[in-house]
Order: sequence, then structure tokens, then C-alpha cells
Amino acid sequence: MPLPQSFLDTFDQPFGFLDFASVGAMSIPARAGIIQMAEAMSGAEGKLINLVTDRFDSCRRRAANLIGVTPQQITLVPNTSAGLFAAAFGLSGGSVVVPDTEFPANLYPWVRAAEAGRIELRTIPVPEGRLTADLIAREVDTRTLAVSLSQVDYRTGFRCDLDAMREAAGDALLIVDAVQAVGAVRSVPGQADLLVAGGHKWLRAGGGVGLMAVSDRALERLEPTLTGWSGVTEPFETDPPLPHPPLEDAGRFAMGTPGLTALAAFDQALEILEGISAEDLEAAVLARSRAVEEGALQAGAQVMRPWKCDRERSGIVSFRPAGERPAQAFRRLVEEGFSLTERNGMLRVAPHAGTHPDAPQVLAQLLRRKRRKRIFGRLNKKPA
Repeated sequence: MPLPQSFLDTFDQPFGFLDFASVGAMSIPARAGIIQMAEAMSGAEGKLINLVTDRFDSCRRRAANLIGVTPQQITLVPNTSAGLFAAAFGLSGGSVVVPDTEFPANLYPWVRAAEAGRIELRTIPVPEGRLTADLIAREVDTRTLAVSLSQVDYRTGFRCDLDAMREAAGDALLIVDAVQAVGAVRSVPGQADLLVAGGHKWLRAGGGVGLMAVSDRALERLEPTLTGWSGVTEPFETDPPLPHPPLEDAGRFAMGTPGLTALAAFDQALEILEGISAEDLEAAVLARSRAVEEGALQAGAQVMRPWKCDRERSGIVSFRPAGERPAQAFRRLVEEGFSLTERNGMLRVAPHAGTHPDAPQVLAQLLRRKRRKRIFGRLNKKPA
């Protein structure tokens, strides 16, 4: 079904903005939330702590509803990396399996934990950009504490099967970086022991706050090694003796005070997703990404297509343009008003549900225009 117009009206990014996999264009309500909190921080509304507490609790409720868990399973983190560091330093005495194609946010926490002697890190290659369960299962053994992976590959847009990954991980914890999924395509939080996603991409909340969902199994196994003052019982009781015990729910992984304006923006970004069908949102995102892929192929581009069905697709499409170097094509498209990402010899395009339906077609026309110029140039070139 079509998405409600009230939701689509929260998008006001420029026509050519196709870069939600990088830093997504903030929604109108998220920006309004920042202004509201900034006004409150001027002191005009009295004691600020009450507003902050209300926003924090609201974020937990809304994040829980969005991904289908209880508020007690949710805590807020400054970003995806912070959540993964909490997981990495909460484990000890075994190995952790991580694909070697992960974005560094899901690599450095495990590298640092291994350097600190807490875990053994095992990285695995991912042929053809397809992260499948058999690749994981080969590396999991009795010493494996956790498998950590991204639901959506930041380069190719390939979306892995979390049901299959859960089975492949066996008794090990399944830790999921869902920053390229939440707010765009459906997640399966019940299959993940820990799922973390910053708000600055598809959630359109800007930077500074994200969500982390923690299963009961993960609560039992992860040590609250990095727990800060806000993750303990009676946090405002500051008289000795300290420290206080960690909270019993996911809040035990909180390290400190969240960014206040970011908190307000995140709350507003989550609110606009309430009542939106996850299936309809995903369908709209995939429709735009398919249009980008089809246009790029028609323009002669070499598209990375590791997916075999829509369940393996996401909002990301990466390709190598025909007839010109990627860096040259990137500069030309930016000059034409398009926002996208150039990385590793590819152009990455990431439209959202609110992207103008004509934008993929115009992008394809610009790609074809350069290709025609290149072909005509060769045809008109005089023989030596």
C-alpha cells in the first residue's frame, strides 16, 4: 500500500539527494525537535532534567515498538560504534567471528577487545559480496562467543538472512549492526541477541543518538564492563560508597548523558514512524533502489548485484559508470545537484521512500549523456 502522505511530507531534501546510506537528510520533525530542546536549554522551561527524562523514556518506548521488543530491552547509545564497543568489551575468553567486509564501525571494537586480550578475533572473507550462513557456520565452534555482522552491507546493499545467521551462530551471540536497515527495510530483532543502529542514516534523526536492543541471553552473558553513571541503580545518589550495581535491563549499557538536542531529534524521528507499515516502507525504498539500478544498467554501468531476490536487497545500489572514471562521474553528478557517495572505485546511491520518483530517471539520463559523448567522440576521431 502507498505510504501516508503525512509521512512523505516529513521529507524535504533536495531533488537530487540520494545519499541516505551516508548521513541521511534530517526529517522536518527531527529538526523541529532540536529547536525545541535548544529553547528548553536556554532555561526558559525551568528544570531541564524532567524534559530530558521524558524524552529518554519516550525514545525507549518508540524504539521498542519500531523493532518489536520491550522497552526494557532498549537502551540509547551515542552511535553504532558505542553499542558495539559495549558488546566487544562485555565478552571474554573465546573468539568472535566478523566478516572482513564490514564497515570499520563493526571491526574496530573487536580489534580493540582482541588487543586488550579479552577475545580472539576471527575475520572471514565474503566472496562476491554475499554474506551467507554457510560462511559463518564454517567458523563457529565451541570457543565462539559471538558472531557480529551487518544486516545490510554498506558497499553492495546486500541484506543477509538473519534467520539463517541465527541458526549458523548456534549457541554464540548474534550481534547485528543494523544502521543500514532500521528505518528502511525490515529487521528481525528476535533473531539478534544485540541489535544496534545509529539514527543518522535511514532514521533521518541526525547524529548523536541511536538505539540498542539487547536480548535476555545477551544480558546474561555480556559483562557491563563499560557501564557509566547513568547505567546503574540510583544514579543520582552520589554519596559514598560507590559504585552502585548496574541496572538489570538493557539500561546497564548506558555510559553517560546523551546529547540533549540529539535525543529530541531522535524522539521526533521515531515518532513519525509510528503507525507506518514496515512492509510498505520497505516496498517504497526497494522501488526507488530498483529504479536506480535499472537506470544505471540502461546507461551501461556495471552494477554490483549480489542479491538474488528482494529479501536480499536494500536501499543501496553501487555501480561503476560507463565511459568515465568514477571520480569524474561523481564530480559531474555533484555539479548537477546530486548527492551520492564515491568509494573504492564505485558510486553508491541510496534513495529513500521520500525520494522524488523522477530522481532515478534523471540520474540515469545524466549517466547516459556522458556515455553518448564518449561514444560519439570515438566515432568522430580521425584514424592515425
